[in-house]
Amino acid sequence: MPFISVNNHQLHYADSHPDGAPANGLTFFFIHGLGSSQNYYFPLLLYLTSQHRCITADTYGSGRSTYTDQSVSIGSIAADVIGFLDALNIPQAVVVGHSMGGLVVTLLGSEHADRVKGVVAIGPTHPSETLASVMRKRSETAAESGMESLANSIPYQATGSTASPLASSFIRELVLGQNPKGYAALCQAIANAPTIDYSAIQVPFLLIAGEEDKSASLEGCQYIFSRVSSANKKMEVLPQVGHWHCIEAPDTVGKTIAEFVKASF
Repeated sequence: MPFISVNNHQLHYADSHPDGAPANGLTFFFIHGLGSSQNYYFPLLLYLTSQHRCITADTYGSGRSTYTDQSVSIGSIAADVIGFLDALNIPQAVVVGHSMGGLVVTLLGSEHADRVKGVVAIGPTHPSETLASVMRKRSETAAESGMESLANSIPYQATGSTASPLASSFIRELVLGQNPKGYAALCQAIANAPTIDYSAIQVPFLLIAGEEDKSASLEGCQYIFSRVSSANKKMEVLPQVGHWHCIEAPDTVGKTIAEFVKASF
């Protein structure tokens, strides 16, 4: 797994097809959520990599992309994605984002239509004062006490009723492995998320929601979905799934994305 230099920082990533997408295949770029890493997506990639190029990256300040005290925002993460595509000479990609990454991919779809082939939003968070308040408190907790208390609560409070102990263990490891300063900075990025013009999204759009998601509620997901202008859009609600969709139900998420792509391109 290599590093790439984008916008004055080093980002860690994996690329299923470094020499380019297979014939008639697409390129996917995956953006994970808060407290996560590129590894969040690995359980579902097998449904895509036989036909498509899949690039997964650790967002600046997360995972193995070292936090170096640079400012970070939803806009700067989106700029990193564009920088990534430029560096790898990729004209367009289907962008896939979970939670915080859902903010990023909807922003990309609304403001960088020339670089976005399609948008897949998994449990996307919708900016609100309630969300901002929660993120400011999380930021304070991480900065003052580190990641352990969050790692001991998030895997159990943010998952659905059928989440396995193995899923919770994986989530705990993702959260516990975060740099507290990087995590706190990303909490602030979410708290200060911009207003996104969902109506500007006109490419194929798939929204995957969790029936039991308390972090990205069905109401918020429906708000986003109803305002997307794309003539080709679909919303899939996963029963008994919470906020960590790709770990709780990787087979369902992988098949849902693969089927949508097959029908749309």
